[in-house]
Amino acid sequence: MINKEELKLSTGLYSQGAKDEILDISVIIPVVEKYDDIENLYISYAEEFKKLTERFEFIFVIDGNMKKAYAEIKKFSHKYPGIRIIRFLKPLGESMALSAGFEKARGKYIFTLASYFQVQPEEIKKLYDSLLNEEGDIVVGRRIRKHDSLFNRMQSSLFHVLLKLFTGTNFKDISCGLKAMKREVIQSFDLYGNLHLFIPIIAEHQGLNVKQLDVQQQKEDTKLRIHKFREYIDRLIDIITIFFLVRFTYKPLRFFGLFGSLLMLASLIIILYLIYHRLFSEAFALSNKPSLYLASLLMVIGIQVFAIGLIGEIIIYTHGKRAKRFNVKEIRE
Repeated sequence: MINKEELKLSTGLYSQGAKDEILDISVIIPVVEKYDDIENLYISYAEEFKKLTERFEFIFVIDGNMKKAYAEIKKFSHKYPGIRIIRFLKPLGESMALSAGFEKARGKYIFTLASYFQVQPEEIKKLYDSLLNEEGDIVVGRRIRKHDSLFNRMQSSLFHVLLKLFTGTNFKDISCGLKAMKREVIQSFDLYGNLHLFIPIIAEHQGLNVKQLDVQQQKEDTKLRIHKFREYIDRLIDIITIFFLVRFTYKPLRFFGLFGSLLMLASLIIILYLIYHRLFSEAFALSNKPSLYLASLLMVIGIQVFAIGLIGEIIIYTHGKRAKRFNVKEIRE
């Protein structure tokens, strides 16, 4: 749940009826870092959504440091129906922005878009049709990068190779902002940090059906993207984070116990080696052997790591009833 003290809600115009009325589509656009001509972006996508239904809304979620973007959106929001604005009082990031948008969304189907042009607007129909045809609980766009720069494609490929290595998933464009999902599945996501990048992986881990669809990349998205070194390190840390979340969330002892046991085993082997030479070699002395200190260190670290796994298991056991580990698709009685 979003702390209401963390955000400020500013409402645009509503032509679709009462504010609590369920609509066909909610479009959530988080504005947290960069953005293009936001009014042009809205017009381009709104025209395509009008072809699908008249009952839709746009929710712009604006981070606390995006004051200029807020002024621009507020200025044009009164000219068009169905625009809602959520503004954070301080920078909270894209995961919190999406969470806030999910809470306020009234649509039967939820779309997410980047605040800059990534894919061609007419491609949203593919995702909408896929949801209507029950092809997936979540449908994600996969940009066709034939006009993208070689460097962009190389760094994207490397990122997804690492992602597949750590998580076992086969997503090709996890960073594409265009996603569509059924309303009921948004309750499955508890987003924080940079977990918004991994919504498809989290959904798949929870048993939801995730479908990838090829979409045409917008030409504005083909510019050379060179990030700061720190951002590349952050992405690597994010991959390690999602690795632990999908593999060991409910069984921490599997990882920490195995790692701790390996350290203790290595310590035991060194100790047995030292004992053997001490018993059968007269010239062998333990007082000047760094390996003895290494064995002691490995044993202490191994016990501590193993204990972390045990504590994790206790926490999971005591709070397991509160944690939702599954999604029920259907019940027949």
